[in-house]
Amino acid sequence: MDEDTDLFKDEIDELDAEIFSVNRDAEVPITINASKSLEMHDQAIQNETKKRLHYVRFIEKRIDGGWTQKNIDPLLAEMTSYDNEPKPKWRAIAAWYSKYKKSNFCITALIPSHGKKGNRALKNSSGDFYFNKALEDKYLRKERPSVATTYRYYYDLIQVENSRLVSGEIIPLSYTGFNARIKSLEPYEVDSARFGRSYVQKKYKLGNKFADPTSVMERVEIDHTVLDFTVLMEDNQTVIGRPTITALVDCYSSCVVGFYVSFNEPSHLSIRAALVNTMLSKDDVINRFSSINAEWPCHGKIELLVVDNGVEFWGDSLESACKELGINTSYNPVGKPWKKPKVERFFRTLNTEFLDSLPGKNFRSIDAKGDYQPDKEAVISFSLFNELLHKWIIEVYNQKADDRKTRVPIAKWYEGASVYPPIEYTGDDQELLRVKLGVLDTRSISKDGIQFLHLRYDSAELLEYRKYTPVASKRGLKADIKVNPHDLSYIYVYLEQQECYLKVPAKDPDGYTIGLTLTQHKVNIKNRRRNVTDFQDSVSLAQSRLEIDQMVNQALVNKQKQKGMKKLAKYQGIDSNTQHVMVPMNTSQALPSAKAPENDNNKFDPMDWDSDDIEAF
Repeated sequence: MDEDTDLFKDEIDELDAEIFSVNRDAEVPITINASKSLEMHDQAIQNETKKRLHYVRFIEKRIDGGWTQKNIDPLLAEMTSYDNEPKPKWRAIAAWYSKYKKSNFCITALIPSHGKKGNRALKNSSGDFYFNKALEDKYLRKERPSVATTYRYYYDLIQVENSRLVSGEIIPLSYTGFNARIKSLEPYEVDSARFGRSYVQKKYKLGNKFADPTSVMERVEIDHTVLDFTVLMEDNQTVIGRPTITALVDCYSSCVVGFYVSFNEPSHLSIRAALVNTMLSKDDVINRFSSINAEWPCHGKIELLVVDNGVEFWGDSLESACKELGINTSYNPVGKPWKKPKVERFFRTLNTEFLDSLPGKNFRSIDAKGDYQPDKEAVISFSLFNELLHKWIIEVYNQKADDRKTRVPIAKWYEGASVYPPIEYTGDDQELLRVKLGVLDTRSISKDGIQFLHLRYDSAELLEYRKYTPVASKRGLKADIKVNPHDLSYIYVYLEQQECYLKVPAKDPDGYTIGLTLTQHKVNIKNRRRNVTDFQDSVSLAQSRLEIDQMVNQALVNKQKQKGMKKLAKYQGIDSNTQHVMVPMNTSQALPSAKAPENDNNKFDPMDWDSDDIEAF
């Protein structure tokens, strides 16, 4: 495996990179000059060549002296005719022998050159100016006019020019001749002018630019897609919307080795969850679903992760996590899905085979959709969909032979793992994996511990570290922290001197952070900013959380519109890693509501939020 790829190196022009990059491990291409071999020609030419060789060899063995008529004619008279065809003249045989001898007695020298006979130069050179002008003005344009349209323009140009000439009229090409000249143009240049750079890169791409992996988890592709399917709340009546899947596919076996489904936009959170699902054992996943009757052995350390160029893949957290875990990363250029063929094929199969017959499927065009309304036809809740998806991936996709019948993914996995088993995460390594895949941030350690998004984290061990660690700068003692975006009840602080992570709990007497996700906390902060300007503490945040739960559950009762339901699912953390049953809470358990501002325009709408609006940290 090559050394680590720099995840955030400056990008260069993709086309130039493909042309001028050098793979020092690859063999140097060699060009061999040679004529077309005899078997590449049609049968008639092969027969003619063999006939010539028959005559040349017969005369060569018997001739005494030079290849003249005097010496050749008597020998020709002795020969029987070849295939009852007329015998050739002595001059033809002498010419054949001359070519045969000059080629060092290679049979290809006797191949007829009928195709080179005649005047093969393009005719009507006097009209070349108008032909080239027609190409430039019409044919070689992104509007892609037809040959017929271009020919009419070419013909009209000549007609107008001829009307001005006193003598020497220009004869235009016939349509057949014009079309022949069009077809003789270099296809790359034509396609580049008519279809653009992206098209020619796909059409004339060099396939398999990367070496085929030799073991499982050596090369893994990751990507996101919004599924063509609408799911419901657990009441089987209220529409949530279309979930997003982040999937990872092993290139050696073609097995789906991990995935994560939620209603979040593609982000570090979904990538982190998918990576954890991929690299850790799937035993707990299998035990969650009693209907699954097959194994999912795919797990272990990823050697090379092929990622997309989406913004969610750019960030210090992902770069840091991958480097700490020893995962090499490679960016897939924009607009080149063929460089991630395994995961793209999985998404295509997922939509066309698994989702194709399920009620609630979505069509990608209005014409295909017709009168079908996915929101009304949807009958499957997210929890049931999550189980069906797991079952289909484990029991169908990973078990089914590919279209060419060359491999069964799960069999290929077992075969590869038996020879080069991937590195597994067990014991403390599992927790360390989750730590390193956390959200990276840098914070100050003060007398009050560490502040993170208005939450305070502290412990006796952290206090001891602060007491005995020298401060390197005037800005105070700094430390890198890792945050689990699915649980803010603790953080991990990296202790530079001890070279280890310290798990530090939140100072949370009200239990606000228990099971609190990063998305939920950001929404709660946004809500409190609208209503409280003097202070924020865990009590006010806890009250905010209960207020929002009241309001969103009321929205559930009222069957809010799809957009609101998707945000509700996002807030409550509905995803493929958990089992959520959304039922209205007992509102009597909520803290007293904060007094609403007199200005109704400032009222908080539970469905009017987006975590992206909150400042980055």
